[in-house]
Amino acid sequence: MIRLVSIAIAVAGIGLTSQALAAEVDMSKLTCKDVGDMPAAKTIGVAMWVNGYVHGKAGSAMIDGDKAHANAEKVAAYCKKNATSTLADAMEAVSKS
Repeated sequence: MIRLVSIAIAVAGIGLTSQALAAEVDMSKLTCKDVGDMPAAKTIGVAMWVNGYVHGKAGSAMIDGDKAHANAEKVAAYCKKNATSTLADAMEAVSKS
């Protein structure tokens, strides 16, 4: 069941991200302010990319929705205080806390 939910989320995300991130984006330079200024559809695409990146680095295909949501809230809180930080730096800072 979890595998089917993960597949459904991935398929839905492909449709959203293809529309939301039509322009090429250098994710290593994306700042917290950049993400904060995006419309909701684009932030969904960024969040999905981040989740895939983190899980890819960890070598895991499993997604824990509650944990992902909690981590996203931590990154958002960090970004509110550090708007000029890159998203990558925000993720790194949150992972160390």
